[in-house]
Amino acid sequence: MSSKSINIIVKIWRQNGPLAQGAFEEHALKDISTDSSFLEMIDVLNEWLTIKGLEPIAFDHDCREGICGMCGAVVNGTAHGPDKETTLCQLHMRRFKNGDTIVIEPFRSQGLPIVKDLIIDRSGLDRIIAAGGYVSVNTGSPQDGNTILIPQHVAEQAM
Repeated sequence: MSSKSINIIVKIWRQNGPLAQGAFEEHALKDISTDSSFLEMIDVLNEWLTIKGLEPIAFDHDCREGICGMCGAVVNGTAHGPDKETTLCQLHMRRFKNGDTIVIEPFRSQGLPIVKDLIIDRSGLDRIIAAGGYVSVNTGSPQDGNTILIPQHVAEQAM
């Protein structure tokens, strides 16, 4: 193991559908690069599961650039993991220590039923937005630049 890799234990939620009984599975992962993203770590786990002839973890992802918001999950009890104001794909393994146990589970809400493993049905959110039921804040428009008084000495320095 190099200094830029860690060994971790992953406890991940597995569930075949909204009505199926789910449970945590535990997997030990070795030599996970601290430079890899959280989703890349799940990719490594899925590759290992596939080689062993087991079914890979189902999870949502799209852009992997922190834009689309598809990759959400709960990591160690916190939505999207320990970093504030980031998505799961922006979380990197350097936030974890060698030997850590990482618990990964889907968002849990009656309005967001589990489709499979970490994938949830987000159609409830789409219906809220389509109905106009989102929060919008009128922050106003910026002041017209021609109405802002500039002191003479500042105007002279600008020239």
